[in-house]
Amino acid sequence: MSPLDVHGTEGALPIALVGAVLVALAWGVGAIFGHGRRTAAWVALLTCLAVIGWITIGLTVVQGDLGTGTVNLHWGQEIRRALDSGASAPWTNLVGNIVLFVPFGAVVALLVRGGALRRIATATVLAAALSVSIEAVQFLLGRVADVDDVVLNTGGALVGALVAAAFAGPWSRGSGPRTAETG
Repeated sequence: MSPLDVHGTEGALPIALVGAVLVALAWGVGAIFGHGRRTAAWVALLTCLAVIGWITIGLTVVQGDLGTGTVNLHWGQEIRRALDSGASAPWTNLVGNIVLFVPFGAVVALLVRGGALRRIATATVLAAALSVSIEAVQFLLGRVADVDDVVLNTGGALVGALVAAAFAGPWSRGSGPRTAETG
């Protein structure tokens, strides 16, 4: 079950927005002070992990929504429910699970050295592992561990990785070709 289902949009959305701003600031500060793009990307990754952790686990712990955990291994059940529902909460859950992992996938893809396929595969596999870990912790905290959340989170990271991989070549090489004059 998504944190948006349990806590409502008002709990997670402001945190996600603050996280997005922090990722942008980390990136900008790293570039301004000459710490390099990789350092800024590592700071952005840590920020992504903190935001994901807070939204998926931290809110549950702080609000004391501990109960008896269950597991939903019926792939597509919650996704179908969202698609068939006219209500906004299931749609928020669906979209929220995707959007939450897009920055993670993008930053990981930018940090991985190598070709586009390697960047995309690494970001996607790491996102799947992170999502499975989160679902396991949510189960231990008395929430629903849902296979659809893993699929949606991983899909979000894949989208982020695809976009980042498209820009990774120019990003990793800098703004232009290196010459004897530019170093």
